[in-house]
Amino acid sequence: MKSNLNVKVEFNLMRELTKIILIIFVFEVAIFFIASAIPINNSSLVSQFNSTESQILNYTYFQKVFTIFTHNLTVAAMELIPAVGLIVLGISIYSTGAVLSAFSSSLNVSGLLAALSLMTLPHSWLELPSYAIAAGSGLYIIIKPREWFRGVLTMTMVPIELFLAALVESGEFYTNPYLLWLYSIPAFVFLYFYYQTMQRISDNLVRNKQGTINTVASQQQSQIPTTPVVDYLTKYTQAWNTGSYYESQGNLLEAMRYYWEGLFYLLTATGMKLGMPSLSKEDYDNIVRAVSYKVGNPQLYEIYNQAFKIRVENKVDDFPTFKNYVSEIIRFLHMITQ
Repeated sequence: MKSNLNVKVEFNLMRELTKIILIIFVFEVAIFFIASAIPINNSSLVSQFNSTESQILNYTYFQKVFTIFTHNLTVAAMELIPAVGLIVLGISIYSTGAVLSAFSSSLNVSGLLAALSLMTLPHSWLELPSYAIAAGSGLYIIIKPREWFRGVLTMTMVPIELFLAALVESGEFYTNPYLLWLYSIPAFVFLYFYYQTMQRISDNLVRNKQGTINTVASQQQSQIPTTPVVDYLTKYTQAWNTGSYYESQGNLLEAMRYYWEGLFYLLTATGMKLGMPSLSKEDYDNIVRAVSYKVGNPQLYEIYNQAFKIRVENKVDDFPTFKNYVSEIIRFLHMITQ
């Protein structure tokens, strides 16, 4: 039960774009397995597959890389088209599963078994997610047009990931494909940090859209000597202003996320003032308890837990209650930090 709760909390705290990409990826893999599991006897598909494979086998390594990369990039480019990309993704991944089923049937092998075997190869886990990223980024631009730049920045990851996938897939023709997991793992790490970097840049662009509020806050903070506590107080102000911006736009889910982020920056500053660590949720719980004791408000910790529950469950309907709870906690934290 505890591990399931942790998974739920982590999913709820993800960025909305990340959730969209993960959901699309799950459906993508599901469609691939369903299509490959349907027995298909189609000699033309088998002939087309054999012809393409024979042609690629005669290429040099770098010719293979170029051919695979350009083909996959062409498919991904169509999937980048907002909303339309989802349709293209569904058609292309179903077609891939159908071709695999036809080829497997010609060898009297289960198409589903062939699909499962294919998913154990490293290039599959580089190539397939890139299509979900492409379609997800395009869809995000439709859902959040005010944050179109987040979708565009995330799209830049697609050709990079497809090129890495082409390098691995081409290498699988020459050696034991499972040995290429040794190359793929560093590629996954690089792609993870690249994705996070694009999201942080997008977060900064969102904050910059607040204009005058952040400009005034920055001018005021620039006159204060830089200390770790002041740094976190600055981050608190920026996060709170970002939450206010999203609230004014009616995006209560994002507003909730940034208000909660601001609270934790302020809790960190409070912990520094009190000489307490802030490395885990338990540490933050202890900071709230300490503040509750210092200000003589035993209900503060309960309010904190109620706000936490609303946050992790993304109860947007309870947003007014959530904001009141967080504002009340912040009022008492300011007694320590100011």
